[in-house]
Amino acid sequence: MGKHDDTCENAGRELTSRRLRAVIRRRRIRRERHTWRFVSGGLAAAIITGWVVSALSGQAAAQAADAEVDMEATIVQADWKVDEVLAGMATEYAAEQAAAEAAAAQAAAEAQAAAEAEAQAKAEAEAAAAAEAEAAANPWTLPSTASITSYYGMRNGSLHGGTDFGNNEGDEIVSVGAGTVTYVGYEAGGYGNVVYIDHGDGVETRYAHASEVLVEVGQEVEEGEAVILAGTTGNSTGPHLHFEVLLDGEKVDSLAWLQEQGLDVG
Repeated sequence: MGKHDDTCENAGRELTSRRLRAVIRRRRIRRERHTWRFVSGGLAAAIITGWVVSALSGQAAAQAADAEVDMEATIVQADWKVDEVLAGMATEYAAEQAAAEAAAAQAAAEAQAAAEAEAQAKAEAEAAAAAEAEAAANPWTLPSTASITSYYGMRNGSLHGGTDFGNNEGDEIVSVGAGTVTYVGYEAGGYGNVVYIDHGDGVETRYAHASEVLVEVGQEVEEGEAVILAGTTGNSTGPHLHFEVLLDGEKVDSLAWLQEQGLDVG
């Protein structure tokens, strides 16, 4: 009996102890849950509070920056001298326009000058080609380009058998055509220093009153080649060329003969 009672008493204590530990464990769990909820709620509140503060601070900073920009813009605009700026822009534009117009005018002038130079060069080339073609077509040329001072015909009761060209002393006199020099020397009868050239087909030319002879007997000469220098040797009243044409040894009107060859004697 005493032993049974001790066993029951121990069992009761054990049961009571378990119940007590269970109660303590439940209260601890409730306390931990309550603490976590409190911490979570505090953390969330802190986060929300920080975000709100940050947003408000950013908005305030942005508003401050906008206000500063507006103030600076207001100051800059207040400092502008609009009339002077516009006047400067107009002056610069006018200067640019004037420079562009001057450049265009210069370019046009250069183009015109180039075109005129090209046209002149073309005209000179055409003239040279025409002269060469004319020379090739006509094997004869004038002995001198000086003006004529005396013609073929009777003069002071005697025949003046040639044409006189009023050259100056030392002017070059050229052969009227290709041929061979047949005589060089001083000839009586007033001719002075003379040169004879045989052109073939019975045509012979004479160049008189030379101050200097440039060819020699037997020399082949070309059309337009210088044969004497004009002078006043022989029977002469002044420097000039006395030019004659002989056909089969007979004097003919040298001026008419030159014209027959298609030459313009002026």
